[in-house]
Amino acid sequence: MLVALAIMSAAVAFVSIIAGTVKITRDSTYENIAFRIAAGKLSELRALGYAALPAGGAFSDSALAALPQGAASTSVADWNAATKRVSAGVSWAGADGATRVVLLETLITESGGL
Repeated sequence: MLVALAIMSAAVAFVSIIAGTVKITRDSTYENIAFRIAAGKLSELRALGYAALPAGGAFSDSALAALPQGAASTSVADWNAATKRVSAGVSWAGADGATRVVLLETLITESGGL
């Protein structure tokens, strides 16, 4: 009986560890997807150039469908007279239900991006 109890305890501990690992792996995968979406949007905005930058706001990306409650937006603000700060953010619901956010920023000048 003692041996069976020890085996059951080890099995429960093993299942708990596996369940935690699955959540961490899932969050890591979602974070990777969010980084790719944000980086892709910043690359797209850099390609537009300083003069053609939009005001910002929500944007769509086909990869957002892979994120639970995924949403994405950009913002463009003046950094100084010849430079704008451009941000791309992606949010989603993490495995624990908390909102996770990836935010990438860059500076784009009249003569090119940084």
